[in-house]
Amino acid sequence: MQEAITHPTYLALRKIIHEAADAIMNIYQGADLGVEEKADDSPVTAADLAAHEIILAGLQTLTPDIPVLSEEAVIPFEVRSKWPILWLVDPLDGTKEFIKRNGEFSINIALVEDGVPILGVVYLPTTTEGYFGVTKAWNNLPVGSIKWQGDDAHEPIKLREPREPIVAMTSRSHGPALPADLKESLKRDFEQVRELPKGSSIKGCRIAEGIADIHLRRGPTSEWDTAAQQAIIEAAGGMLVTPQGKPFRYNQRETLLNGHFFITGPQLAPYVTDWYLNHNDENLDQD
Repeated sequence: MQEAITHPTYLALRKIIHEAADAIMNIYQGADLGVEEKADDSPVTAADLAAHEIILAGLQTLTPDIPVLSEEAVIPFEVRSKWPILWLVDPLDGTKEFIKRNGEFSINIALVEDGVPILGVVYLPTTTEGYFGVTKAWNNLPVGSIKWQGDDAHEPIKLREPREPIVAMTSRSHGPALPADLKESLKRDFEQVRELPKGSSIKGCRIAEGIADIHLRRGPTSEWDTAAQQAIIEAAGGMLVTPQGKPFRYNQRETLLNGHFFITGPQLAPYVTDWYLNHNDENLDQD
């Protein structure tokens, strides 16, 4: 995967995402974040919109024949259902964290082909950490995941083998902590289970790079929240899957809302699927 760092597509995507991050940070460091409410009552800021415009222009230049579906420019299903390949973008994942100014937000860009995320880029503007994953050798890019820091430091990343303590990523703003009975199930084999709250796609990226082990999400997300990190996680040897263990697929339905999911590796996945089986009275499907 190291050869990816000189590939023109990788370099172009890095340039796009760095330019979007600069725009976000200029607003983040100012007095007015330009917060407004969207029709669904979710917040949007001037940074969301500025990053969207930069990413949209950059992707249209990079791949003019591939359409873009962004959180800030939703396309009707009757149009996008005809797209066999598309870019799926969240210009600012973690808008609530951005508004709180806690630094835990990201930029997500995914390439989706026939519903499958085959490439993902996630960038954390406040820490200058970037993650890049390829699950299918598209445009001669090698399969695998890497992390970069700043301008020059690159390293391949992969999931770690489960060990003490098991680190569970939990959501900073959404949903409860790790369920007590799931935690007890894990503690039968791993005495220590530590919870680490974070916002946005940072949670999945920390698992992909081997810092954490598991994340259980119950509550609403959208396709642009998960596609990029799914590609990175899968390319690093992990999974982002439904309660039944099926990978998410994208742009296949009129709704862009996800169901419940979890992120981990194959060794810990049975703990979570067993937990879900014991809670089948809840609506746990992606549909």
